[in-house]
Amino acid sequence: MKQTVLLFLALLMAGGAAAQVDRDAYNKQRQQMIDQYNRQKNKAQQQYDDARRKAEAEYAAFRKKANAEYAAAVRQGWAMMGVKPAVPKPAEPAPPKPPAPQPDKTPAPAPLPKSEVVPAPPKPEPVPLPLVPEPEPSAPTMQVPFYGTSCSMHADAQGLRFSLPALDEASIATAWQQLSLERYDGLLHDCMAQRERLHLSDWGYLCLLGRTGEQLLGKGSNEAVLLQMYLLAQSGYRVRLGRADGRLVLLMPFSRTVYSYSYVELDGIKHYILSSKDPGGVYVCKVAFPRERVADILMGRLPDLGGGAKRSRTLRAAKFGTLQVTVAVEQRLMDYLADYPLSDAWDYYALAGLSDGVKATLYPALRSQIEGKSKKKAAAMLLDFVQTAFDYATDQEQFGYERPLFGDESFYYPKNDCEDRSILFCILVRDLLGLDAVLVNWPGHLATAVALGDEVQGDYFTLDGRRYTVCDPTYIGANIGETMPQFRNVEAKLVKL
Repeated sequence: MKQTVLLFLALLMAGGAAAQVDRDAYNKQRQQMIDQYNRQKNKAQQQYDDARRKAEAEYAAFRKKANAEYAAAVRQGWAMMGVKPAVPKPAEPAPPKPPAPQPDKTPAPAPLPKSEVVPAPPKPEPVPLPLVPEPEPSAPTMQVPFYGTSCSMHADAQGLRFSLPALDEASIATAWQQLSLERYDGLLHDCMAQRERLHLSDWGYLCLLGRTGEQLLGKGSNEAVLLQMYLLAQSGYRVRLGRADGRLVLLMPFSRTVYSYSYVELDGIKHYILSSKDPGGVYVCKVAFPRERVADILMGRLPDLGGGAKRSRTLRAAKFGTLQVTVAVEQRLMDYLADYPLSDAWDYYALAGLSDGVKATLYPALRSQIEGKSKKKAAAMLLDFVQTAFDYATDQEQFGYERPLFGDESFYYPKNDCEDRSILFCILVRDLLGLDAVLVNWPGHLATAVALGDEVQGDYFTLDGRRYTVCDPTYIGANIGETMPQFRNVEAKLVKL
């Protein structure tokens, strides 16, 4: 018995020693793997840092050469160009007053006439950010107010100020050489960083650079215009400098028509004069900056201007009595959108979507009502909400001119019309139901059509082999699939999103 116990103890000790050896081997192997990972990580980081430094050096050399050549070209004579008057936004045909459907006279559902298809625009992509070195954290900062939010820029205001003694070519070229010095790189970097932080479109970035120039060099000053021009060119945008009536002006093309701004045609392209005055003629420096790209006014999303004061409004649907929601709209965003260029491309407004703030209050309330419903039932509830929760007025009645509303603006202004309701309804069905939708543009009227499936009854269009059922947010009380009688036999333009 004693020998058996001793043998058991010996085996136990041997097993413990073996287990310790296994643990030591495991820990050693684990440490080797950690060391190998850290070596590979450090090597990858070193390779990334080396590649970035090389790219920054190459871009710095490109900018130095491009700015020197541009300054030399600016010294040459500028061309006198005639200015063409601003294009007014085309007047729309008189819209129909929202009729009430008459069930006993509603014709049988039917396919609607074959219509022209307006393709979806490419997704807006901001001009890529050039590789400008990040400023030192200790660099002085300047606060630039932008629609109620404050943008921090690493900029020594005193050191970056400059003056134009005259507006002749030589003075402007000398000032451009000064702007090309490295001490302006921190400001350029921070302007581009603020564009990303605020989710600004090309137009929004243009405005931010204007405010930055005014903050540094004075509102309305020629120096501020030249700085704005410089920052735009360094950021990769196509822009030209002009001189008219003793003032510098920016001339900038956009990929879409911009209304209410006079323009000069250069190489067959409208370059809009971004100033409050309409000069009779303008001397233009036609020199192009390398790698430039035409800007767009299309927004892929609304900007984030940091909250601020809000205006709340409670909306109720008529048919679905429990569908009620209070929506808060940011005043800063309303001010920004009020200054945004007008367009007659309806997708321009729908693709901007709704702000995060409106979604935070609107979407939970709507989801609680449509949860568990079929897509047809949920779409009908959203349609009734847009039909009945808002008062109707044409743009002429409410504003005195054509002014389509972005989605958030329908919750701000007292009334809206057919295009505003259709834009909002498209946003809701796409976001909340995940359904494809198109805008249906009849002469003087805008509605929507939604891909609800072949089994849903009602008037419809066939697009890309799929059935899109008419949903008219202005045909008050109409169900899904009901078209205003006067448009049933009229061809429409189907605007894809």
